[in-house]
Amino acid sequence: MKKLFVLGSVLSLLIITSCDKNECGCDTAPVNEKSYIQGFSELGEIQLSIGTGAKVDKAKNTITYGSENGLSIGVFIGDGGKGRGAITWDNSNADYYNKLVERIGDISYNKYPNSGITWANADTLQVITIICDKPMDDSHPAGCSLNDLFSIYFLDICALVKNGYKPVTGSKYFSIVNEYYEYPYTLFGDRLSSVNLVEKPHIGIDIDLILEAVPEHTDEYTFTVSVTNKQGKTIEKTTEPVRIKGAD
Repeated sequence: MKKLFVLGSVLSLLIITSCDKNECGCDTAPVNEKSYIQGFSELGEIQLSIGTGAKVDKAKNTITYGSENGLSIGVFIGDGGKGRGAITWDNSNADYYNKLVERIGDISYNKYPNSGITWANADTLQVITIICDKPMDDSHPAGCSLNDLFSIYFLDICALVKNGYKPVTGSKYFSIVNEYYEYPYTLFGDRLSSVNLVEKPHIGIDIDLILEAVPEHTDEYTFTVSVTNKQGKTIEKTTEPVRIKGAD
């Protein structure tokens, strides 16, 4: 079962260099309580993770992980690019971090983040494309865009900040249903081919792509995801083969 944002949370903690001791004596990352966003990453790399058992209920605006069928591809935007590395409030990039949180308006959170260490994209993404090494059906041969077959889900941080740090509601905002992990905010979601990412600046660095179609044949499929930011930089990565039950 896939736990959304676990990969990002772990990697985010790893790239923060300093830590404090909590009351239990465990190492914890330092926290800037003024802002909800604890750090930013630029498009220097992406990492992919395959999850099975993802189901979207558009009538209830929920995403459920752990169902018997379904495929999701987690896209994690790593740090890097332009030599800045991790952009946090407590390192050499603090001035740049402060400019970004001020640009977003994330300067009055004033409480301990209750969803872990939250990171955002320093850049605005422009397009995400997903292709496959095998045909999904007659209309989607190998190598063609599958953006109309996948939906995209991510934390819409600017909308969250504008909403007073409360979960954003609406037809395109979804709650996560997972007995093992409670996520306190909603995710923006829509068909990947329909989303204008430029209108969603500085989104969370953990992105989920969920397949909302059944391939024609049961087989092993390998997917390649490419991410391009507004500056025109493109990074791509390919998944390991994953077996998907088809319509046959």
